[in-house]
Amino acid sequence: MCSYDRRVSVSYDIAAHDRAGRESVYRYESQDALVPGSVVELGGRHWLVERVDEERLDAVPARYRLVLRHPDGHEEVGAFRRFRADAPVVGHELTTFQDGTPVSWTVIEQRLARDDADQAFLESIAERDYADVESLPDHQLEHALERGQDEGRGAAALIARAEASGHAIELVALEAGEAPDWNEATRFIDALILEEIADDVFEMCGVDVRNAPQGTWLDTVKQRLVDDLESFRADIDGDNVEIEEWDFRGGRIFAAVGSVDDESSPVSGYGWMCRLVDSETLGAAGFQRVRKAELLL
Repeated sequence: MCSYDRRVSVSYDIAAHDRAGRESVYRYESQDALVPGSVVELGGRHWLVERVDEERLDAVPARYRLVLRHPDGHEEVGAFRRFRADAPVVGHELTTFQDGTPVSWTVIEQRLARDDADQAFLESIAERDYADVESLPDHQLEHALERGQDEGRGAAALIARAEASGHAIELVALEAGEAPDWNEATRFIDALILEEIADDVFEMCGVDVRNAPQGTWLDTVKQRLVDDLESFRADIDGDNVEIEEWDFRGGRIFAAVGSVDDESSPVSGYGWMCRLVDSETLGAAGFQRVRKAELLL
């Protein structure tokens, strides 16, 4: 006998506010009821539902923070991250290190929370799952920075600054012995076409899709990404004014801290990284986005 999914789609009007404060209302259908704390993808960006008023929902750019809840009740709080498709969900497993020994965790809860400025975010709570060492998931790069080790001190300072400011962190890494392929990244930008660019990347690159002629969009994005790539390269090859860098087990990690507004700023290292990551330009150069979990020490 065949089985059928009898769930009925529910339609919502979702009011999403962009970086300039402009409101866009999207019609959204879901087979699951949306509640405060739900995350939806609209226009190439993930949005966090913060209020529900019958069929109208208010949403803000989604960000999340991972919290490790220890067996004795104390908690370790990570820095904010932009929510992307690879963000941890309930059931996600991760591994940290404690005194050089792998420790396993599972995300058991997600909830809507607010920071000191009353801005909404998604809080993910992970607890110890005591999995056998042989069955531990591969450790997350950003969780492998061990306490007290020299190579972890840069991350600790970065986390502290992000937490104090309420800002988010963006991270990319190069594996041991790997050098950036800047020429490939430049070729990647040159080969971009409109259909490959998400709506959110247009906005971050300064394209006013409501008013600017569509024929100008692609050139605007390409020029912004070329400038971003040049700025990013000059900074990591120079004094690391905007991009922080530290060695980790033979490889290198690069990080920047910023706000939602900084994502579209042409002079912010956080903005450079957000645009270059989301357009996949840094991926073409050989960088890998540090994914899923937070930097926790």
